[in-house]
Amino acid sequence: MSSAFWIGTYTGAAGNGRGIYRADRSPDGVLEAPVLAVEVDSPSYLAARGSALYAVSEQDPGAVLAFDAAGGRLRPTGSAAVAAAPCHLAAGEGVVVAASYGTGEVSAHPLTDGRLDGPVSTVPGHGSGPRSDRQEGPHAHAVAFAPDATVLSTDLGADLLRAHRVEGGNLRPVADIPLPAGCGPRHMVIHPDGTVFVLTELGRTVIALTPGAGYADLRIRAETPVTVAATDDGSSGAAIRLGAGGRFVYTSTRGADVITTHEVTDVGLRPVVDTPCGGTWPRDIWVDGGWLHVANERSDEISTFRLDPATGVPELVGSQVVPSPVCVVAAADRA
Repeated sequence: MSSAFWIGTYTGAAGNGRGIYRADRSPDGVLEAPVLAVEVDSPSYLAARGSALYAVSEQDPGAVLAFDAAGGRLRPTGSAAVAAAPCHLAAGEGVVVAASYGTGEVSAHPLTDGRLDGPVSTVPGHGSGPRSDRQEGPHAHAVAFAPDATVLSTDLGADLLRAHRVEGGNLRPVADIPLPAGCGPRHMVIHPDGTVFVLTELGRTVIALTPGAGYADLRIRAETPVTVAATDDGSSGAAIRLGAGGRFVYTSTRGADVITTHEVTDVGLRPVVDTPCGGTWPRDIWVDGGWLHVANERSDEISTFRLDPATGVPELVGSQVVPSPVCVVAAADRA
């Protein structure tokens, strides 16, 4: 388990934050008062790998930023301009990939010793969906590295799970996996058994996909509700994380403002219980051993829950004031 965390916030007109914060966890699990580590415009998603921290700046145009995080301080080591509204990124071996919501573009950024180094390779988005208010065009929302090095990306605007490969420093599209029309895929996790669980923002479901010959050949196995209680269009799926080595999956739903504990079954997921998130608008969650931290964007706080080791159900232990938190990650990434 980690004892320190990085927190991304919305800034300026988008929120009350000032950049990336660092917070230690107290013995009772609640985060201590956060300290501003660096001022950045709307660092809405973070990824830690080794002694480096990577962030997006969700602006137009946007940016991918790299920091040396050794010793708990952030020292900039590079930046790269990207298309409008980058909202997610993932760090792999020798490369960072990012998703730009504004255009649907996915970009790959080579690394040397953890620093951004070399030309950026991009793949444009394409497609649209039936929801004219949210799906008028492509909106890349998340990226992840699969075990076979395939780069997966969700496109909320086009109802697609897209597969790419990084070859010779270049990002190359490999396959598009269609998802149910109007579902709006947002975030994803890859289970230790190989299953890809995709949380849908608009459909408020979790889709389980099984790889065939590889992760560019994914097939839908099941689709289950993101919550136990019924929700309406005033709610939207937000975050998804694995817990207890894959025994449980946790999701957050904004509007309903709940964290849902799901059991992993042979088919997919079974939602077990909805737990109030401890605030308002739970945009992100982070599971760290027996603790779960929730970034409640609109109530300016990160709530901490203790996870029952037998049932996986979270119990609120307290909250810490953080301005407009939208992402929380452990200071050392062990993934």
